[in-house]
Amino acid sequence: MVTFVPTPIGNLEDISKRALKALENAEIVFCEDTRVTKKLLNLYNIPLNKTFISMHSHNEDKVIKNLNKDDLINKNCVYVSDAGMPGISDPGSKLIQFCQKENIPYTVIPGANAALTAYVASGFEGEFCFFGFLPHKGKERTQKLLKILENDKISILYESPHRIEKLINELKEYAPERVIFLAKELTKVHETFIKDKAKNINIPNTKGEWVVVIDRGNKTKKLELEYNDILNLDLPLKEKSKLLAKISDKSPKEIYNELIKT
Repeated sequence: MVTFVPTPIGNLEDISKRALKALENAEIVFCEDTRVTKKLLNLYNIPLNKTFISMHSHNEDKVIKNLNKDDLINKNCVYVSDAGMPGISDPGSKLIQFCQKENIPYTVIPGANAALTAYVASGFEGEFCFFGFLPHKGKERTQKLLKILENDKISILYESPHRIEKLINELKEYAPERVIFLAKELTKVHETFIKDKAKNINIPNTKGEWVVVIDRGNKTKKLELEYNDILNLDLPLKEKSKLLAKISDKSPKEIYNELIKT
């Protein structure tokens, strides 16, 4: 049987008795990084007399292709990512899909998760969508962020310390009045919360990933961009026409034809 085990995202006390028991009894440990997992087991005084197999985003397919199905059925196997819940912006989903396809019994232990922790801490209420990490740059990033901002639900993102300032500047440009909640070092000693309108937020140089929770926009105006701001965006005409149609009384087709003429 395969057990998917969440690990602490900071505070080492954030692990359940059930998760510890699964790690103690494991014969095979699939892990995102064997070094990180072995260090974690040492901290909990769990013996390392197990088989450790590295399974991360770059080798998942290869490892799964060579798995011994009988081992997964007859031995106590666990999967852990470096921190948090496997399968949420972390590897793990492909191994679950393999278990489903091959009728291998598996279970998922609930536990620490940065996105849900930040959502609760934000104080926002209502439906939410989780988007993980944005593309790093280019049109793909801009298009993704604009789609998130026109979403009528609360949005949750992850962002790296290297790009958090960039994201805040983008939010200032595209949605300056939108209320944003940011969380860093969740569950740790230096846990940090910031909540304000995008236009008022400034992020200093920092280490560690951030969770960004974006409140839903005004129902009467999904995008908080002015017409001319959208015109100046470096986007394909069809995409630009769709965005402009959302804040005007014209159809995307009408706007597209106008843009072609200009």
